[in-house]
Amino acid sequence: MNNLEFSVIRDGAAKDALINEFYASADASFRDEVSPEEFAERFSADRFVVARRGSELAGWITVHAPIERGDERAADPGLQVMPPSDQRDPEILAQLLRLAAVEAGPEGIIWHSRTTALNQQVVEMTGAVVLRDLFRTWQAPRERWQAAAATDGAIIHAVHIPLPEDLLAKVVDFLTRAGISNCSGETCTTTWDADAVAQSFADREAGELLTQMLEHQGLVVAEAYAFVWSTEMMITITEHQAPFSGLVAMIAALLQRFPAAHPEIGIATVELQEDERARLEPVLAALGFEDKGPRTLFHLRSRDEASRSG
Repeated sequence: MNNLEFSVIRDGAAKDALINEFYASADASFRDEVSPEEFAERFSADRFVVARRGSELAGWITVHAPIERGDERAADPGLQVMPPSDQRDPEILAQLLRLAAVEAGPEGIIWHSRTTALNQQVVEMTGAVVLRDLFRTWQAPRERWQAAAATDGAIIHAVHIPLPEDLLAKVVDFLTRAGISNCSGETCTTTWDADAVAQSFADREAGELLTQMLEHQGLVVAEAYAFVWSTEMMITITEHQAPFSGLVAMIAALLQRFPAAHPEIGIATVELQEDERARLEPVLAALGFEDKGPRTLFHLRSRDEASRSG
């Protein structure tokens, strides 16, 4: 790794300068919506491991501050780190992870990644261990996106705000029946009302998310929404007693909205949790998606800490 210099940035002027550098490199549309002060606040408790080649930033990892976790993740050791999605050099990424593990202390770090040749190489280089698989990744490139499918009597809604009152009432009923969490601050409930749904969909539209809904026999029974992440369109699907053909038609309709809204995106991705796979994998297969393997959670401690425990 010729001419590379690695450093840990914790606070002070160096951290301020790095955050300003990140902000300056963000899209203009992002900077229009998020002020420098808001952006800096997001990283106020975080540390960074940085690689530079001269004055050029060659890579970095965010080491997140410890957080209270009340679910199964509470048993996961280590601090969470977030490698940038555009890091393509396995040697740089492996060294950044090693240094982050040292910075994190005895418990080391955790991070998640998909099954790719790059990520597998990094895992081998660092000696990281698998904690568990989080999601199953399914993908379809643009040339495989399906045209609109038959609905078999179901109604497909391309959602825009404000929602018509009759559809709004059906969405309130759907989200409550499906047991979807409605969280505000530290409070979560599975009961929805019209104001909460209206605000949720207003937030989606402000974030340029695309939403499609499926109505069957007078009830909303599924929704799918999509957002841009890096070079992909990520799709999240929620369904409750939805017919197979209707789900296929709903997602196909959503795929057809991508080119006009985001012509630069060439791949659609769905990450399924274990309890979604049996129901949704056949739907995705019918739409031309392929199983690309799991997104896996990894754990890495510094070599000194690993040798002490061994």
